[in-house]
This record gives sequence, structure tokens and C-alpha cells, in this order.
Amino acid sequence: IPCWIILGLVTAGWLWPPQVREWLFLQRKSNISRGDILEQVSKQIDQVKTEIISLRHGLKYELRSDRRELVNMKNEIEMVQKSALSDLSQVKEIMTSLLDTGRDRANRIDARAIRQFAY
Repeated sequence: IPCWIILGLVTAGWLWPPQVREWLFLQRKSNISRGDILEQVSKQIDQVKTEIISLRHGLKYELRSDRRELVNMKNEIEMVQKSALSDLSQVKEIMTSLLDTGRDRANRIDARAIRQFAY
């Protein structure tokens, strides 16, 4: 037998019998039972389930947070709108008073002009 091994090493396995070449070069199948495979798959499924549950909780938390933020933004927008409407009403009052002042001034000037021409 050692002669076969030495000759096979020198000739890169050409002189070995087919059984020896097969024993050395073919991949061996692993002996994994269906139970082991089933156990691995069930562990992976459990991991996926826990990940889904944690993602679901994370999404619920983010959704609540986003809702609160949205309500706060809505309240801020309403405050800005009220402030803008208040400012617009003040501008309207100022413009009305300026218009009235301008009319009064124009009426006084017209009255003076009429008095000057009347004399």
C-alpha cells in the first residue's frame, strides 16, 4: 500500500485506484439530520418574529411621536394665523385712520381755498 501512495503522490494521483481518489478528493456529505435542520429553521423563525415585534413597537413609538409633533405644528400654525389676522386688522385700522386724516386734511385745504376765492 505505501507504494501506491508514493506513486500516486509522484504522479498526482494518476496511479491511485479510483476508490482512493474518490476517498481523497470527493467532498463528504455532512450528517445533518432533519431534526437539526428543523431546529435551526425554528430558531431563525423565532429571531425573525422577535425582530418584527421590536420593529412594530419602534414604529408605534415613532407614529405617536410624529402625531404629537404634527399637533404641535398645527397649534403653532394656528397661532401664526391668528397673529397675522390681528396684524392685518391693525393695518386696516391704521390705513382707515390715515385715509380719514387725508380726507380731513383735503377738506380743510378745499375749505381754505374756497374761502380765499370767495373774498
